[in-house]
Amino acid sequence: MKTALKATADLALAHWQHEVERLEAELRFAQILRELHPERAGQWSPPIRKAEELARFAVATADLNAIRRTVGEVERLLAPLASAAKQYTVHAVGHGHIDMNWMWSWPETVSVTVETTATVLRLMDEYPDFRYSQSQCSIYRILEEYRPDLLERVAQRVREGRWEVTASHWVEAEKNMANPESLCRHVLYARRYMQRLFGLSPEDVPIDWSPDTFGHPATVPSYLSRAGVKYLYLHRPGTHTNPKPWLFWWEGPDGARVLVRNDSNARSAYNGTLDPDMLRDLAAFCKETKQKDFMFVYGVGDHGGGPTRRDIEYGLEMNRWPIFPNVSFSTARAFFERAAAGSAALPVRRGELNFEFAGCYTSQSLIKKANRCGENRLIGAEIAAALAAAAGLRAGRADRFEQGWRRVLFNHFHDILPGSDVMDTRTYAHGLYQQAMALSAQEEQTALQALASAIDTASLAGAAPVARPASRLRSSLGSGVGKGSADGNLSQADLGAGDGHRPFILFNPTAADRREVVEVHVWESARVPAPPMKDRRYLVRGPDGALVPAQVTGGGHYWGHNFATIAFPATVPGLGYAAHAIIEESPVSGMELPPDQRARWTGEVHHCGYSLWERASEGLENEFLRVELDPRTGGIRRLTEKTSGLDLIAAPGPNPALEYEVERPHGMSSWLIQHAGAPAEAPLLTALRRGLNGPYVATLEADLAIHESTFTVVYEVRAGDPKLYVRIKGTWFQRGTPQTGVPALSFALPLALQGAQARYEIPFGALDRPLNRREEVPALQWAQVHGKIGKADAGCLLLNDGKYGHSLDGSTLRLSLIRGSYEPDILPEIGQHEINLAVRPFAGALPVETAIADGQAFNQPLRFLSTDAHAGQLPWRGRFLRLRPAAAALCGIKRAEDGERLIVRLFNPTSEAVAAELGFGGEGVLPPPVAAVELDLLERPAPGTGIKLRGGSFAVALAPRAIVTLGLDWHGKLTAQRRRTRRAASRK
Repeated sequence: MKTALKATADLALAHWQHEVERLEAELRFAQILRELHPERAGQWSPPIRKAEELARFAVATADLNAIRRTVGEVERLLAPLASAAKQYTVHAVGHGHIDMNWMWSWPETVSVTVETTATVLRLMDEYPDFRYSQSQCSIYRILEEYRPDLLERVAQRVREGRWEVTASHWVEAEKNMANPESLCRHVLYARRYMQRLFGLSPEDVPIDWSPDTFGHPATVPSYLSRAGVKYLYLHRPGTHTNPKPWLFWWEGPDGARVLVRNDSNARSAYNGTLDPDMLRDLAAFCKETKQKDFMFVYGVGDHGGGPTRRDIEYGLEMNRWPIFPNVSFSTARAFFERAAAGSAALPVRRGELNFEFAGCYTSQSLIKKANRCGENRLIGAEIAAALAAAAGLRAGRADRFEQGWRRVLFNHFHDILPGSDVMDTRTYAHGLYQQAMALSAQEEQTALQALASAIDTASLAGAAPVARPASRLRSSLGSGVGKGSADGNLSQADLGAGDGHRPFILFNPTAADRREVVEVHVWESARVPAPPMKDRRYLVRGPDGALVPAQVTGGGHYWGHNFATIAFPATVPGLGYAAHAIIEESPVSGMELPPDQRARWTGEVHHCGYSLWERASEGLENEFLRVELDPRTGGIRRLTEKTSGLDLIAAPGPNPALEYEVERPHGMSSWLIQHAGAPAEAPLLTALRRGLNGPYVATLEADLAIHESTFTVVYEVRAGDPKLYVRIKGTWFQRGTPQTGVPALSFALPLALQGAQARYEIPFGALDRPLNRREEVPALQWAQVHGKIGKADAGCLLLNDGKYGHSLDGSTLRLSLIRGSYEPDILPEIGQHEINLAVRPFAGALPVETAIADGQAFNQPLRFLSTDAHAGQLPWRGRFLRLRPAAAALCGIKRAEDGERLIVRLFNPTSEAVAAELGFGGEGVLPPPVAAVELDLLERPAPGTGIKLRGGSFAVALAPRAIVTLGLDWHGKLTAQRRRTRRAASRK
């Protein structure tokens, strides 16, 4: 038990130590001033040396009164430095770094947010000079939903200028793995939310506050500058970025700049303690930048409650010390404005600020797959809804989509999407994704139903259903409801009359015209005796009236109904639709594919259909490519691009279908990758069998065993398609532990290229990276490797539907599929996995715009919607708008937040200027707009590059690597058409 005497002694010691710290701090700053002002060294050195001698003597006495007297004497000796000392200012920025659901559940995040806010407000009541800065719209949304009383008090402090809002994004987001349109929605919805809550304009919140974000793509300055963001505060600029200045201009590929304050060299960065130790960082900062204003961010993050009373009291005291910089309770904006005023001589950095935690590009694969689905479903649904609204087919509401976007954007938080989190994080995130995808599916279905109802499908469907007795009606109306909609896809249900010729529409949410093999379901009641559906013959009438025979690719029974899955080729215009009709058992023959254009097997066919040739090679082929599988492993042994005859893969030895390895045990296993302690292991091939054999779809299937885990890899080629599709489905049971390491699964392409170089998709474009030692790097929908085979240029494009971690090792391109990390989530991957990939070999060069179009098409499949036979004013095929050339890449289309403008966002991924053209009016859906204006990402008028109206089209100049947002206006011109369209729909 501590006695009163001991307590008195401890208090006396604390006072003595405090005075020693003050003495030491002022002497240290005097030395720093001498280093910063070498021209004054001769004048200042003598008093500094004398002060140091006095301090050493006083400290040796261990006498409190002596120390206090010495402090006064030292300050008098150093008085010649006092004026110079007060030319320097520490901008003490109070902050509470609150991680959204990092190592805890949503209720705990709410509690941390509420109690941190309450603590800060109480400190503001006590200390009139105290200021606080808080990022993340999600924090303010928590207050609005759970503690509106606290939000009212925050709003008052915002009006007083004491609470600084630094929330320019919905959360402190992971940007390397975010879709470019998602990044635009972060700033759009954050700005609007701050305006609604606090009346703050975008210029009032000019900072992207991202200290803990795990690296930053090269295009961040490009989109920030189009959203009123001028400054960026970060702590993680990447291990591959050298040097790392404290303060620099970061220039995007389009020339846009933001001013960056980098805290990666700071001793405590965004969780600092306000004390004299900050002088070390101040000295380094001021010496490098030649500036006299230094930002120091302090406050205990997460469960620490933010700034403490100790921080504030000590800051007030340090400000009174004569040989010490001003300590100002300030804001980040105040610091940046001072820094920008003296920024002419600052260095300029270009390129990405990466990489930080390579494991985070793969860990928690469920979150990553759901993120990709959530983003793509919202983008596709919003395109359909906005175009339908612009054409007067239905009313449009932008706010409906904001609800879905907020859920997806929340999960971009830098510990959620990267997967450095726990099971509670994952389950909450997946719930948000499901809500977002349910919303997008219903909005998209409503929009496409409105479109379908306006199309003349009666003349396309042809003959009426055959009259049958009531007991023999095959009607399938309502069959398959909800089938295929688990991930937010449109349902494959039969929404037509349910018998006879079955009309449906295909909608293309991408800008490029697409000719693809499409698979759809045909339904009928299982309660009526009938021949098996899979044994019947089907034709499909297209919008040109031509009939093509369909290939039956599957079938089965589903909740009281039977179905057949059929495949057929379809052509759908970009941002348009095409109506079709399925005709069963027609006496008329359709147009057959020539043999050399069929998708087919290449292996020998045994005269017994149930037998294979022993040790025979199995493969697939169409007019563009030929693939041969390794019969020992089920992997790709040879991949040939047929137009050139080049073998992109010619494996000299066994090539596994998948690679399995176990990383050595290591800490932070979800964040970090440790290379395997043993060579990669080939899964055991347990079966290799033939599936479909054309004419449109041909498949081979390989069953694999990986210890307790099993997977099936389906290889597929499609007629008229230059890609090899790879579907991987199975159950993962491999568990990582601190004793055994991290089990990992990857897909590898051992390409036969010399001088291999890799290009990766990043937000708003692509980036070549000179890394070739299996360094894991992020990419969005695709990665591409190019090089030479002999003297010929060639390469390969790898597409994915929810993976991000890629690497190049020599000429082998790898995609990480699963990592069984064990901390902080001990079982993040156990369960079923379904992964979709596509491989496109090419000869010559593949333009970046082609790769982007392929990535968008792979991730945005053509939408199928069943309908009935009815009259309508729209033709069988139509296009809402035409966008060309391909180098004008589509980012998104939406309805304006305010008003009825149609918002079209484009980006130029190339290094050349592009003359983009938006065409209207030629295909009966949308007339040409009356006017077009260039906007920023917040939908405000922006200085444009020039938009010219030419007949039924607009010409838009896109500078190299530019991001351009257009607002299209019809004014009253479209109102009359909308009235006609709605009257026609109401008469049906």
